[in-house]
Amino acid sequence: MPFRDYPQFAPETLKTMAEAYDAVVARLRLGPADPRTGKLASIIVQLAKAGVLDADKLAEQARMGLK
Repeated sequence: MPFRDYPQFAPETLKTMAEAYDAVVARLRLGPADPRTGKLASIIVQLAKAGVLDADKLAEQARMGLK
């Protein structure tokens, strides 16, 4: 899980972040070595800090942020 080092988030938020991350990785068919995975994780963290906590919205906004 790319978000295990973020203790400032509640466990449920971390789960939502991971769901969004997994959804984008699957949709874009990103491999584990793809450099965009790190950027994706960073975008999701920033969105969650800004209050975006719905998995679908988080995934969509993060995906758009990769473009």
